[in-house]
Amino acid sequence: MKMLFSNPDTREIFSISDFSSYKQLMFDTGLGREKVSKDQANKKLRDIMYSVLGVDDKCSRKELRKAIRKHKIDVYEIIEETVENLLNCGWGENPFFNECVEYRSMNSGDTNEFYVPDDMILTVSEMSGGHHNLIRQRISGGQTFSVKTSWLGCKIYTEFELFMAGRIDWAEFIQKIYQAFDNKINSMVYKSFVEAGNKVLPSSQFCKTIDFSAPTAREEIITLVEDVQTANGVEAVIIGTKTALSKLSGLGDINWISDSAKEERHTLGRVRLFEGIRVIEIPQVFNINTTERAIDDTKLFVMPQVDNKFIKVYDEGESQIREISDGTTNADMTVEYEYQQKIGVATVINRKFGTITID
Repeated sequence: MKMLFSNPDTREIFSISDFSSYKQLMFDTGLGREKVSKDQANKKLRDIMYSVLGVDDKCSRKELRKAIRKHKIDVYEIIEETVENLLNCGWGENPFFNECVEYRSMNSGDTNEFYVPDDMILTVSEMSGGHHNLIRQRISGGQTFSVKTSWLGCKIYTEFELFMAGRIDWAEFIQKIYQAFDNKINSMVYKSFVEAGNKVLPSSQFCKTIDFSAPTAREEIITLVEDVQTANGVEAVIIGTKTALSKLSGLGDINWISDSAKEERHTLGRVRLFEGIRVIEIPQVFNINTTERAIDDTKLFVMPQVDNKFIKVYDEGESQIREISDGTTNADMTVEYEYQQKIGVATVINRKFGTITID
């Protein structure tokens, strides 16, 4: 693969094989795969970056800043691809995403169109740019939906300067961007899901507040699961945060369960099955720039296992770097850049499902 840099001098730095191996080195180092030592990897990455910037490792901080400004497009094209690949890789390893999220990307040739069979029990929640509605069109046998998208971003200038100065390594630099962006998208996904749960039709049959200390708690949960399964004709799963799911382990006597299930409870803080019902963990996230939990630890959801994944994520094309300061706005004269991707998230549920509020 050859990167089409806008600067012809930079294009000359990379041959086809050179850029492919360099890109792989960035990706492996960002993931912590040490095919070579960390020091060797970072030296190679910095050497190439210095070549792109047209300076060497003896340059002053002022010279480095000028070089970054001059070659910002070339440098951040490289960063864009690395972080985007890491995000897709990370989502693929998340059980909740695998079970519940349908991801589409313009880069993969996907269109912003999601189909939902025409079972007219529909709950919609969207987290994107302040909008909470979908563009939808009825077709024979079902409906199609388009998810609104908006730009998400995080500032990255200072961290890149520290990497070039040898103060942090590439993995740490990329992980800072990846973790901030991944946390934001996960927060959007989980909040969209929880908001959809809040919009389910009020019904004593499917929306329950259960006192987990009551002797009837176990039976109430099983009854709700059975109702969801009966309404949809498929098996159901219980979804919640680790804290919420851990409360299931305290219901009833566990002395009879298998040793493997006891070990699961010991190592995971919960079991993978509750009375034969599979449980799926929603990873907890904090609200941005706080340590406040974003997902309610007192909520459990009973969802039917259907082929149609109910959370829709659409990635509208390639990521980009946007300059957000002219170098005179900030007191320290720095120029800031923001890594951005345009993404929309929506929850579309066309089946009956259950909610449990833990009392």
